[in-house]
Amino acid sequence: MEHRAVAALIGAASALLVSLIKDWFLEIRKERRAVRRTETEIYDQYLAPLCEACAKIVWRSHEIFIDERHAFLKTSTLPLGFNSYKRTSTLYRVATLVGWIRGMDRELSALSRRNPARSPAIAAAVTAFGTALAEGASVEQERLVRLCDIWSLDVSLLTDPARAKLAMRVEIKAHELAGIAAAADLAAVADLGPDRQVTLCLGLSTFVAAALNCPPPPVELVASSVRDVLDSLVFREALIYRDWQDALGDAMIERDEASARRFRIIGYAAFETLLQKLETPWMTVLAASIEDIDLDQPDPKDFRTHQLKRLSRAAAAILVAASRHPDAPVAPAALKAAKDLLSALPDT
Repeated sequence: MEHRAVAALIGAASALLVSLIKDWFLEIRKERRAVRRTETEIYDQYLAPLCEACAKIVWRSHEIFIDERHAFLKTSTLPLGFNSYKRTSTLYRVATLVGWIRGMDRELSALSRRNPARSPAIAAAVTAFGTALAEGASVEQERLVRLCDIWSLDVSLLTDPARAKLAMRVEIKAHELAGIAAAADLAAVADLGPDRQVTLCLGLSTFVAAALNCPPPPVELVASSVRDVLDSLVFREALIYRDWQDALGDAMIERDEASARRFRIIGYAAFETLLQKLETPWMTVLAASIEDIDLDQPDPKDFRTHQLKRLSRAAAAILVAASRHPDAPVAPAALKAAKDLLSALPDT
């Protein structure tokens, strides 16, 4: 009798435990599905403005690189007022996309759990857009290659990762040798005295040769090539670093109580005011990012051209990837322009 009672009690307890575990797992699955739905909803809510922002960049980039109507980039081109507007509106389009990406990311980061619902293709293109704004690795490697050409040093045997690492170290070494004068910008090396410039070049050539495990170039060669070396150190770029992109995105969005989205983009007038004040480094860099780019006679030391091409490609790639989404509002003409842009601009 007692055995039957104990067995019944164990059976009841087991049934209760199984029921509790089942309910617990069902609740977790329900919560996870709800989170996924929420992420999907957020993504879908931002898909339309993302596509619209990318389309506007694509049309302007198509105008610049395919139609070759890029004279407005130069501040001296008449009519001055209209071309100033064109430059500002180009920057507004870029900043708008940064803002929409930031708004979507802020909403997604507020969720208790993250199960990214974004299409891998779109995610890769969004990442490429941020990379185009933020990274100057190509500038570093171009600097290294030019220096090695001047000093007849062979850098071709290095693997790509090794070349990238050495290029980074060369930039750091150049700043170190130049001292406080070039703390922020290597362009300041032009203001160093002649002796300091020779010392910098000798130190840098010795450093590069040691890294390549080869003899340093002759002192006479280094001394006679100071001007070429200094020119090779200085490139013009307009990098908006990752955290600066977040800050720029925050400046571009405001609360929107009347929409399913929590954020909306500030108007053009508000953006122009921010751009004119230049109170932050990210707005200062953005303001100068396309000013006086010359596509008729490209300056090989102006890497802003490469940057503009890369962000144009990324915006076009976002649009093409989004067009595969069943609910993406991508107009056929905009999609064709995006594909034309991807064909016209090399993937560098």
